[in-house]
Amino acid sequence: MKSTHQIQNFILDNLSGHQRDIIKAAISKFGISRQAVLKHMNTLIREKRVVAYGKTKDRYYELEPLLNYTKLVDITQGFKAGHFLRTEIVPSLGSLPRNIGEICEYALAALLHNVMDHSQATHLSVKLFATRDETHVMVADNGVGIFHHIRDGLGLEGKTISAIELAKGPGPHGAGHHAGVDLQAVMMLFDCITIDSAEISLRYKKKADRWSLQESKQARGTKIHLEISTKSSTTCNEIFANLFAEEKSVVRIPVNLARTNGELLSSRDQAHKLVHNIESSKEVEFDFTGIDVIGPAFAHELVWIAREKNKSIGIDWINATETVELLMSRAIKRLLKA
Repeated sequence: MKSTHQIQNFILDNLSGHQRDIIKAAISKFGISRQAVLKHMNTLIREKRVVAYGKTKDRYYELEPLLNYTKLVDITQGFKAGHFLRTEIVPSLGSLPRNIGEICEYALAALLHNVMDHSQATHLSVKLFATRDETHVMVADNGVGIFHHIRDGLGLEGKTISAIELAKGPGPHGAGHHAGVDLQAVMMLFDCITIDSAEISLRYKKKADRWSLQESKQARGTKIHLEISTKSSTTCNEIFANLFAEEKSVVRIPVNLARTNGELLSSRDQAHKLVHNIESSKEVEFDFTGIDVIGPAFAHELVWIAREKNKSIGIDWINATETVELLMSRAIKRLLKA
């Protein structure tokens, strides 16, 4: 016979994917009656761990939020990020597991200071939302926009190139000195990060270790959305030890960010978007995750631009298909013969 603890945990663990059929799923899992499952569900509702909506056949369930906080802030009238964190944010994080609370606190400190130092914004909004399954941190401002800021700071040609620079990560080669090294640490702490600004959306999924670039409706300012499993064992100590242990001399460039609509990477112009600010790096590593094929002109331009910008730089690539491997090897051979 299954215990109350087992049945209720099953409901809580599986509710997010079975909002409308969780009762049926529990009946199938444990072989008990509908009435018995509803008894456990009603207990969870009374304990404010589950919320029910609708009646009879239209009824569905959601996890009761552990945290649901929203605040719009005017940052022109003597706003102090540290005071706001201590008085508004930290007290609201007590319902989260300790490691998740620390991650959220660090992320918000970094994002708030980044807004104050770089955005030229007058207002920002903060939203925190967490359930038993997932935790979300959202910060938005009405400033100049992070991609425009990086573009102007590095003297780049466009917003897409700025997004690629941000994706490269901290260090002298990337946008760490311009968008803040702390922002790079934030990216590594969360399972997923989405940055919307200047009508483009830069997204990173840590499990797949993959960046993507799409169109966005966010024209002005910046909106950053961070997601992490509430059950994650990730800690700030773990990430910081890996990230800041030593200055990285290898810059990894996600090649798929050279395209926004899945087009073939075949032109020299596309290659030019990727290779910037590598003068102080010892090695450049092109990451071909998600790329099945490239054109010979694109491969040629990648390696030639890299060597043109840094005569002594090593050139390598990872996650390449056989076709990509063939074309990159061919480009390197032609470079060495030149």
